[in-house]
Amino acid sequence: MTALVHPTAIIDDGATLGEGVAVWHFSHVSSGAVIGAETKLGQNTFVGRDVRVGARVKVQNNVSIYTGVEIEDDAFIGPSVVFTNVKTPRSFVDRRADFEPTFVRRGASIGANAVIVCGRTIGAYALVGAGAVVVDDVPPHAIVAGNPARRVGWASVDGDRLLEASDSASADLVCPRTGDRYRVSGDSCARLPAEEVPIPFVDLARAHAPIARDLSRAFERVVARGRFILGEEVRALEAEAAARVGARFAIGVSSGTDAILASLMALGVGIGDEVVTSPFSFFAGVEGILRLGATPVFVDIEERGFHMDPSLVERAIGPHTRAILAPHLFGAACSRELASIARARDVPLIEDAAQAFGVVPPGGTSACGTLGALGCFSFFPTKALGALGDGGLVTTDDEELAEKVRALRSHGAAQKYRHTVVGGNFRLDELQAALLRVKLARFDDTVAHRRRLALRYLGALADFAPSRLVLPELGPGDTAAYFVVRAHERERLVTHLKRSGIATEVYYPSPLHLQPAVASLNLGGSNPRAEKACSEALALPLHEAMSEAEVDRVTRAIADFLF
Repeated sequence: MTALVHPTAIIDDGATLGEGVAVWHFSHVSSGAVIGAETKLGQNTFVGRDVRVGARVKVQNNVSIYTGVEIEDDAFIGPSVVFTNVKTPRSFVDRRADFEPTFVRRGASIGANAVIVCGRTIGAYALVGAGAVVVDDVPPHAIVAGNPARRVGWASVDGDRLLEASDSASADLVCPRTGDRYRVSGDSCARLPAEEVPIPFVDLARAHAPIARDLSRAFERVVARGRFILGEEVRALEAEAAARVGARFAIGVSSGTDAILASLMALGVGIGDEVVTSPFSFFAGVEGILRLGATPVFVDIEERGFHMDPSLVERAIGPHTRAILAPHLFGAACSRELASIARARDVPLIEDAAQAFGVVPPGGTSACGTLGALGCFSFFPTKALGALGDGGLVTTDDEELAEKVRALRSHGAAQKYRHTVVGGNFRLDELQAALLRVKLARFDDTVAHRRRLALRYLGALADFAPSRLVLPELGPGDTAAYFVVRAHERERLVTHLKRSGIATEVYYPSPLHLQPAVASLNLGGSNPRAEKACSEALALPLHEAMSEAEVDRVTRAIADFLF
């Protein structure tokens, strides 16, 4: 492709135009000037003698680039930007010997009507605000504005204002669009090499950056309506979530914890009742049981996995068993056999599906949340489908149970001011529902990316000795909500990864039957498998904004430790 020159433009002999250059109306390129490939010169642009303009530069209308100015690749020069080349011009005095060079470095942007006093350097990827008067050098990545121009922030390579990193352990700045890290030292700012960038366990700011506009629109929609509790957004989310899970009914609630509590209450669990559950899970389940005056009966987990052992569940059911509360963990499902046992013994099954939205257990098409009487979901921000605050959901195919949960979430009132039972304030607010709908629409893409990362972990770690590192399985219906390994030298591995700038989490450091609030009840019993899992389980970073390169860094660090 040759240069495109408008018929009204003037290109002097001796000027050099690179491949793909475009020169628009009434522009003038002087002799000796060199214009790099794919650069665009807008209408009424003047380029002086011997000026150098790099490749892929965009020069907007009405800009004069005088002799002494050099512009590097990928720069942006806004409309009517003014470059000078002498500091004390006189129309009647020849100052050509006094020209002072001005440099616009790679990727810098200069806003409309800015004035660049000669002899200054605009640093790489700096951003000069519209109308600014630049009298001093501008450091790389600096954002400057005003007259005279002063630094007001720092910009990323992509032009976004850099923000404080979300992890408090670091003083670095981060690009909200890409997650790239930058380090400021005095008056300079530079992007960190990939190997020096900390890898957080989760990075919500980076995950939300690509959908920030849609999230803002959802927020504005709710604010404009002026209804913030149990309105149109909640109803729409309930319908969309029910369709995604495959349940007849979905009821939005305030958190995953309240989803469990409301489900237990809907089944009438109370004093003197027993609920069979797992000691290897988050505290919310046993907390709900104890708050209602019931007794948790703990059943140990499987030999290799993290879920309740069905054979032990069968034995634990007794005359006082009012429900089975079964957690699905880490984006994978517990055994379908638990549902069969519950039906055979006529005991309601509550699924703690806080970590299992969208998960389909092996051997069927029904998703988690439809296997038992009630399914309980959490939309805590770090979940695979997370809100921007707390939120939860209860699913069921039983209309009567659905009506009970709806009443319970609103102080036990199916009709306003008519309280038939003692409930609570378990309502999901409109803002969270609207934001969740944005993320739910992209949930399949989120899961696909998480699964790619999990498969990359599995491929890279497959050859490690199981005696030192046990890997999870990834079933075809799993969402890879977390990637949890068993490390026999966990504490040393955690320390090694931390030194490598890699964050991890322990799920869970102590089994529920040994938690102080539970152990003091003297319930008895031993769960050696759960206790062993609590000493070995380690969650590695995995989130929707994470890159495959970051997974590779984690696996290399683990290999360095093990070998």
